[in-house]
Amino acid sequence: MSDTSAVTPVAVPRASRRRPGSQRRREALAGWAFVLPCALGMLVFIILPLLAVGAVSLSHWSLLDTPSYAGLSNYRKLLHDPGFFSSLSVTLLFTAGIVLLNISSALGLAGLMNLRLAGISAFRTAVFSPVVMPIVAWALVWKFLLQPVGPINSALEQVGATGANLLQTPSTALWTVVVIEVIKSVGLNAVIFLSALQGVPPELLEASRLDGANRWQIFTRMVLPLISPTFFLVFIITLIGALKVFTPVWVLTGGGPSDATTTLLLYLYKQGFGFFDFGYASVIAVVLFVLILLLTTLQWTLRRRLVFYED
Repeated sequence: MSDTSAVTPVAVPRASRRRPGSQRRREALAGWAFVLPCALGMLVFIILPLLAVGAVSLSHWSLLDTPSYAGLSNYRKLLHDPGFFSSLSVTLLFTAGIVLLNISSALGLAGLMNLRLAGISAFRTAVFSPVVMPIVAWALVWKFLLQPVGPINSALEQVGATGANLLQTPSTALWTVVVIEVIKSVGLNAVIFLSALQGVPPELLEASRLDGANRWQIFTRMVLPLISPTFFLVFIITLIGALKVFTPVWVLTGGGPSDATTTLLLYLYKQGFGFFDFGYASVIAVVLFVLILLLTTLQWTLRRRLVFYED
């Protein structure tokens, strides 16, 4: 006689059966709780002001009268404004100078900081220290050093540069500001490149040396491809940062002499807060936004050529 034991099914509580769905809902609510402050900040401080600038660019608006709809007249005025095209050319030269000089100097400094030498920590600190200095204080110190009878111009006169006045000569003012801005910001890019160089496998470099490659070949064919993602990042942030530089140029030259250092941002500031033409200043802001957007999109499109091992 066989004894067959009956298995009684255990009832699953209703709350447990609903647990997966309720868990997903709680996770979704928690995710929205974390995302919502950032999303509201983007909406209030970035998206809405951008839309407001676009709306103001279609109006005549100054502090002396009430705003009125202007249509595309401000944009037509822009096409016939020699001051705008002059500031645009200054901006392109200023940006190109900063990008080329900053990235090349940062790579060289990163290579030096990557060496194992006595006092290298002090050298790294000296390179990075200008980055943390307040920009207004930095510009004022350089403005004092570059006075017509200041130490730098006086030293240039001692070596034969008669009448040297770097900040007040149209042919030298822009490039002087470029050098000052590069000295201020190059430390950050150098540290970023340093972290990338320290991630390069040393056995690959040693294998290249054993194969007979010289230092230039190792750098161009091994190191640069390996740090290309970092190079791409530095290129983008340096380009966008150069297009947005305002404070050092304003403190050092105020856009002069003869508008030789008047970039788009300075021209926008003068139109908006000098002539109180907020409609026309908004048009310049729209153009600057579109310029940055196009350059960033172009770089992102060409990233497969800049980054060697991107999927």
